[in-house]
Amino acid sequence: MLHNHIRQQRAAVYQWFSQLLFRELDEKQLASLEGGDSREWIASLTRIPGLTADVKNFECRLVQALRRESRQLELAADFASLFLLAPPGGVSPYAGHYPHTTAPEERQQMNVLLVEQGLTPRENEPSDHIAVQLALMARMVGKEESVAAQYYFLHHHITCWAPLLRDTCLARDEGGFYPQAVNVIVSFMREDEQYLESLLMDDFYLSSQR
Repeated sequence: MLHNHIRQQRAAVYQWFSQLLFRELDEKQLASLEGGDSREWIASLTRIPGLTADVKNFECRLVQALRRESRQLELAADFASLFLLAPPGGVSPYAGHYPHTTAPEERQQMNVLLVEQGLTPRENEPSDHIAVQLALMARMVGKEESVAAQYYFLHHHITCWAPLLRDTCLARDEGGFYPQAVNVIVSFMREDEQYLESLLMDDFYLSSQR
């Protein structure tokens, strides 16, 4: 039961942030973020080791964003100026634009993985977008792919570049809603990577005792 609960929570976190970072939020999504269920779920993330301060900062930025007079238009402008402008004006949300790989290589590998998981990029979005990668991770967790497969994908396709994305976003707008959202998901992935490592070590120890 505990394993299933943790799995469901992990998948939910990846999926939630994938949807948040995919495109500009509409008024319906903002109303949902304002609701009690969403606020309670976000607050629950503070119970994850290592996330308390980052989640609290994100909660403050969310409250500020929701109180803005033209919140949907202003947040859409924030999203566009951060993620839709080409660097150096904006911040690239594509893994292939970072030093560990190239866009053709990363997108080819992602396309293969998406097909294996029964997913396709949304609305022709290049498959190395951070939101697509998070959605794929959510799918792998939800389908209970092997711990080794989850760890490999997280380590070699996301955490190898997402901290650079976070640092650049925070340098651009440390007090912004979206940079703080990126900060939370990157902190979560750091903790999740350590969690998966511990499971792999447990498996190794058990197998060595047989």
